[in-house]
Amino acid sequence: MKIFASIIGISGKMGKEIKKSALNSVIEIIGGVGKKDFQNLKKLLKKSKVVIDFSAPDILDDILNLAIKNKMPLVMGTTGYSKDDENKIKKASEKIPIFYSTNFSIGIALIREFSKISTKMLKNLNIDILEKHHISKKDSPSGTAKTLANDLKKAINKDVNIHSMRTSNVSFEHSIFLTNELESIEIKHSVHLRSVFASGAIKAATFLYNKKPGLYSMKDLIGEIYEKN
Repeated sequence: MKIFASIIGISGKMGKEIKKSALNSVIEIIGGVGKKDFQNLKKLLKKSKVVIDFSAPDILDDILNLAIKNKMPLVMGTTGYSKDDENKIKKASEKIPIFYSTNFSIGIALIREFSKISTKMLKNLNIDILEKHHISKKDSPSGTAKTLANDLKKAINKDVNIHSMRTSNVSFEHSIFLTNELESIEIKHSVHLRSVFASGAIKAATFLYNKKPGLYSMKDLIGEIYEKN
């Protein structure tokens, strides 16, 4: 069985990687659009079973409106959304299934859970997050760093410090430092190839197919993978 999918942002770095990753999966990429030919998305939706979006925040309204109108499952990996944007995504998920994540790495999903467990076991913590990315990354701090910080801020009920670096020789790296007066823990995650995220997006699209309306995340995906294994 093949699940026909289209990509918003197909000419971007992630769009190209997703096309490659889909070759050995049940997802078949039948086409995609960029900003210049976004109007062609309506035609693609008639043939697609799921849409994968790695585009830009400024076309969010158009994407959500088209997806709702066509009752289309939507995998969203675009970063840089505001709180208002995230509320729009949440509201849209009441009508269609949406898988939204700022990072599609299974490894990041795992350290999110491990770091939250750590905050329950250790008291009086101070937490810092250091994120390093390539100099061409547009948003700072990264969407992943913000997600990690929001998780941990809720867990310890105080601010989490985010430190950002943009260098020419680092691609994707996040470190979490959990410290109290007795001990320290460093949780570090590095991605060596962009294909890690593309593979995660393909897994998310496969997961989302035939799901009921709702807002899904990497936590749901790794839960399903764990249960199957």
